[in-house]
Amino acid sequence: MCTAAAAPAHEPTPLGQFLDQYHCPVVDRLERIYAVGDPKKHPDEYLIIDIPPRPETYVQCIFHAERKLYCEAASGYFLNAPNEPRTMRLPPTAVAALGRLGFSTDDSNGNFRLDIDTAEPPDFNAIADLMLTALHDAYGAQADTQLRFNAPYAPRASRKCVPVS
Repeated sequence: MCTAAAAPAHEPTPLGQFLDQYHCPVVDRLERIYAVGDPKKHPDEYLIIDIPPRPETYVQCIFHAERKLYCEAASGYFLNAPNEPRTMRLPPTAVAALGRLGFSTDDSNGNFRLDIDTAEPPDFNAIADLMLTALHDAYGAQADTQLRFNAPYAPRASRKCVPVS
């Protein structure tokens, strides 16, 4: 007689595994970027997270004013030169996933956008979850996906982050 093995009490979802893997390094970078201070004096207070080597799989956020955060999710719009026909669009399911997170769903003139008010200090955990969930839901990133970070004020994580299991 064949019996199924008992399932663990709580099996993390693929999104949960992805968040466990990358949440800490994203929060660390966001905190350090925000600590730089004045976006008018430091216009490089942004974080871009992408999935190499695909050029149009990224989410980026920038602190652009007091208590404001502007984020974009890649649409494929900028993959081609301005006068060339567009060669990449996200599937409708990916666009819908971004819409559920609050991003615009119109990519006729650029990327999918989200401009939000933040608390003081911002909820870095919520911002990290937003960015990572967008990468997971729209671009298929998983816990074993290698991400690339572009953050001039926080190029590397400053503390040891141990994934939660």
